[in-house]
Amino acid sequence: MKMCEVLLIDDDPIINLINAKVVKSQYPDLPVTALKSGIEALEYIRKNSTTPYLVFLDIHMPQMSGWEFIMNIQDDRMAENLHIHILTSSVDNIDIMKAKENSQVRSYLLKPLKADVLRSIAC
Repeated sequence: MKMCEVLLIDDDPIINLINAKVVKSQYPDLPVTALKSGIEALEYIRKNSTTPYLVFLDIHMPQMSGWEFIMNIQDDRMAENLHIHILTSSVDNIDIMKAKENSQVRSYLLKPLKADVLRSIAC
């Protein structure tokens, strides 16, 4: 995998911890940042806008949903450096269809992140 930074965006700190361990087990040299909200993630990305990011994004979070996060990055034109993968517990067909229809979303994955799935994803 080429160099990028992995962003884990989920309001559950335990899920972020588990997912960070999976990433580090497969790619120990990649920087991993866990963020607890879409708002926090937007601020982080705006400060570091030239870095390419591999983003694992929960969609059901308080304050700002994953869908709202995606709308905001499209409005800010930050999207070209982001490779977004939905990582959620939702099996709702509406969410799945929304992800398929959104050009920013590369895949729809169920929590937690699995090592074999991670190895198939590139920045």
